[in-house]
Amino acid sequence: MCKPVCGVCNLACRYCYYTMKPRELYPGTTRFMMTDGILSTYTRQYLDAMPVRCEFGWQGGEPLLAGKDFFRKAVAFQKEFGRAGQVVSNGLQTNGTLLDDEWCEFLAENKFLVGISLDGPAQVHDVNRVDRQGRPTWHRAWAGVELLKKHHCEFNVLVTLNSANAPHAGNIYRFFVNRGVRYVQFIQILERRAGSDEPTDFSCTAEQLGRWMLDVFEQWTQRDVGRVSVRFIDDVLHSILYGRASTCVHSEQCAAAHILEWNGDVYACDHFVFKEWFLGNIMETPLVEILKRPRLEEFAALKTDRPLVCRDCEYLVHCQGGCPKHHRPIGRDPNRYNHFCAGYKMFYKRALPELKRIAEYIRRGELPPVKGDVPARAAQRSPGGGRYTGPKVGRNEPCPCGSGLKYKACCGRA
Repeated sequence: MCKPVCGVCNLACRYCYYTMKPRELYPGTTRFMMTDGILSTYTRQYLDAMPVRCEFGWQGGEPLLAGKDFFRKAVAFQKEFGRAGQVVSNGLQTNGTLLDDEWCEFLAENKFLVGISLDGPAQVHDVNRVDRQGRPTWHRAWAGVELLKKHHCEFNVLVTLNSANAPHAGNIYRFFVNRGVRYVQFIQILERRAGSDEPTDFSCTAEQLGRWMLDVFEQWTQRDVGRVSVRFIDDVLHSILYGRASTCVHSEQCAAAHILEWNGDVYACDHFVFKEWFLGNIMETPLVEILKRPRLEEFAALKTDRPLVCRDCEYLVHCQGGCPKHHRPIGRDPNRYNHFCAGYKMFYKRALPELKRIAEYIRRGELPPVKGDVPARAAQRSPGGGRYTGPKVGRNEPCPCGSGLKYKACCGRA
């Protein structure tokens, strides 16, 4: 992942941990912009290191501040240094407020996958995502989405889950899907108070995460199986089908999401861009040599050296301890724990049986039915051959007839 302008951004999101990086890492520097020489060196070294498939990721800060000419040069260098048969792709994460027709034409023409950061509708998005004058940004960001659609540019929506929007996860999910978004990913926020391990007020709690995951999962299974991609659901399905997660958060080990800063500095991970995890500079040492350094193995141990509480957990195969940034305290203390552990368990306990059922359809090459297709057949699976008549069930509990619907929407209807 490359950050051509470091953490420089045109917004001032209240939970962002990266906008402070320029002054933390490079005090006294006033201009943060990757030079053509560094861009060329990075492109050549990265393509050489990944001869079959090479995926360039561009983030910030706000990467569009690097300008259109920068990205035109990036694509030109990829064509110059790429080899025959090598698959090269680009992904870019943006807040969307700087997108215009020219940007979208370029991104579509060069097949960039664009991630656009939106925290929901305006009333929750604008709580934390404001510009440097403190003004709301939702309408400008959504205008960017409309431009991406207009130019048929592939995109997904990234929602940062925080204390303001977490209670509304189901509504936020439906808000986006009803507006034609078919790829959604959610990232829970956990930032610490200065000099402490205590979460900030805007951080997400474990209970909020668990309820959020289940709210979204329920809506997805009701209507959107095979129609909408939700990153955390896809990740679990990947784990069931292939024995490994598709994201670093729930992989058996991490240390594969390296960061290249604007000046060629390489760090171990986007969440660990600190001086202690500096690995080297590509203008001094080739990238492939930097990534062989023992320091990277030390970083990987933050995950592979599991917390004691994880080692015998029934969900370890799917969770793998989560992201080391979410461990409290961060480090290798055997008694540490994942801040979101209880939320993950809440989700796995309820969702895994259904996800395993869906996985069986995928193994057979069949499209899994959504739960909304089932009510007409529910009576056939009901033990009594009709409406469920057993012990009383809560209105919001899954209907015992097996339909997959809530009881109030199935056999509990008057």
